[in-house]
Amino acid sequence: MTSQTNETLLGSAYGRTPGKPDETLVHCGPGTPGGELLRRYWQPIALTSEATSTPRLIKILGEELVLFRDGAGQAGLLYPRCSHRGTSLLYGKVEEDGIRCCYHGWKFAPDGRCMDAPCEPETSSVRRDVRQPWYPVEEHFGLVFAYMGPPDRKPPFPRLSVAENMSSDEEMVAVHSTSAPNGPDPKLAARQDYNWTHALDNFIDPFHVVVLHCRINGIQFVEGLGIMPQVRFEYSENGVRAIATRRLPDQRIHQRISEVMLPNMHCTPGITDDDFGVPPVGWVVPSDDTSYSSFILKRIKRGGEPAAFLKKIGMMTEDWGPKHGRPFFEWTLEEHQHWQTDYEAQKGQGDITLHSEEHLASSDVGISMMRRIFRKQASVVQAGGDPIGVDCSQPYFIDVVACNSIYTEEGDDVTPRRVASRRIV
Repeated sequence: MTSQTNETLLGSAYGRTPGKPDETLVHCGPGTPGGELLRRYWQPIALTSEATSTPRLIKILGEELVLFRDGAGQAGLLYPRCSHRGTSLLYGKVEEDGIRCCYHGWKFAPDGRCMDAPCEPETSSVRRDVRQPWYPVEEHFGLVFAYMGPPDRKPPFPRLSVAENMSSDEEMVAVHSTSAPNGPDPKLAARQDYNWTHALDNFIDPFHVVVLHCRINGIQFVEGLGIMPQVRFEYSENGVRAIATRRLPDQRIHQRISEVMLPNMHCTPGITDDDFGVPPVGWVVPSDDTSYSSFILKRIKRGGEPAAFLKKIGMMTEDWGPKHGRPFFEWTLEEHQHWQTDYEAQKGQGDITLHSEEHLASSDVGISMMRRIFRKQASVVQAGGDPIGVDCSQPYFIDVVACNSIYTEEGDDVTPRRVASRRIV
């Protein structure tokens, strides 16, 4: 039989090499390169209001932990299995100075010290020798942050430019979403049931806004974002910036700068061409390798409604889709096929994407750049070094420059002139 070499047969799926993920990027557990990098930074784990006298199970970076607040107001984050016999402290009783195991009453302080073991004699060494595994926490801007890295390398909590130089009528508000990317509105809530890198990649991808949010199902945000931009990607001190420029119908030139910062932060300005407010910053925090949580921090007028800024950036839009009257995760497959959002695009990559099957193109330069930084800094940590921004002697300053700007032209000079621009501080 003559071998068929017809060009139409090229590219057959037969015999293809099975795809695989980039292990450094996708794994967040203890001992993994990516997981150890993530552990070198303070990570948000909950809203301040979520740390109460009722213990709360937290899953972060592949570890299950118990968060609580004792009677003195101190938050604690402990390994859940009691050091005595392994009963979960999720069922513990919170007291003035700690949490008491329901089984035999061993009590642990927020820093894991054993405060009491009522079934043991006073001469027992238990109180002195036993310490429940714990992680240090700090509370800032309405969020509880945890440091889960080597104790001797713990850095001071970083400074955020978005939270500095605030006027007396401004405040920081925090939102914790476990149902992003288009939640937490229950009419739209999609589950964060895939690898965290799918979401982080999305924040440095300005081109998907044109196709996914404007052309596939009509305008989901604003019409101006449907204009294909010219995009320049550049490295920042701690990540990558995407500088997208569009000519609007009124001939103004709209410049939108978005940022992704090590190891899992992002900053995307408002979705309208005239939104010059301080943009929100956020964290995509892995719960494990196939799920994550989102935390967003926004500077608003004091007493303002946090939901307003969520709706403004497109996370709460009740009018999306023909089935908006039903919870998003109850849609049928056909309904998802007829109305796509970030969830379908990101979940559609699988629980963990197969990087070896990707064919990255010029529009993916920002994603390639950020992945390169992440891998490099993970290698630094593996070699015993400190990653970007981690300095035990002084706080890390995270200077965000994401913003919207408007330019005009003068005469025949096609060089834009900035007439309205805002940097966030």
